[in-house]
Amino acid sequence: MVLDWGVRPNRAELPVLPLALAVFFVAFAIMVGSAVWLVSSLQLPSFLLLSELSRRQRWLRYLIYGIGGGLLIYLTNSALYLTAESAEFRPAQVYNLDNELKVFTLSARAALAEETMYRLFAIPFLVSVGMRFYGWRPRFRFKPLSWGVPAEGVRPPQMMVLAAMLVSALLFGMAHNNKPVAASMFGLLLGVSFLRGGWESCVTAHFWGTTYCS
Repeated sequence: MVLDWGVRPNRAELPVLPLALAVFFVAFAIMVGSAVWLVSSLQLPSFLLLSELSRRQRWLRYLIYGIGGGLLIYLTNSALYLTAESAEFRPAQVYNLDNELKVFTLSARAALAEETMYRLFAIPFLVSVGMRFYGWRPRFRFKPLSWGVPAEGVRPPQMMVLAAMLVSALLFGMAHNNKPVAASMFGLLLGVSFLRGGWESCVTAHFWGTTYCS
């Protein structure tokens, strides 16, 4: 909503900018805070910077799952874009994106908002719902993420995490009703990027993969 001020040709239907900023940052803070609380309780990945990995390992994961994942999505998205005959497949035309700044702004908005919602928040939330059937209850704690190293307390089964990733990808696809199947496939790739490379990697992959093809 905030970044729409930079790309939409008609701003008459948008709320005033200070109100948009306030709503955006409050909603974003609540979502991120809830996500950090859940992943801290479930010992799931969230931010790569909070992991116990060495600097070299962090950069390696970021390059593989952030840059590499974005390149894979970009190539796939480019192929779909070039074979699409209808303008509806190209959301960029809806906003009349006639310069690079508008493309950058729209892609940044999509990457930040959607990866925070569908990966950082949705995956831990869905896992927490499943874990309640095991008698698990959330408790707040801040600890560095183990990323494969056994941690204290209950950790969710791997199949439950994979199921949560699949559901979040389907929700991601449903939100992109002009190309739901392709978006669901990209959602799976972004889910892997998140679980293996953290929020930073999936945001980078989303941005890099859709900057010139969305």
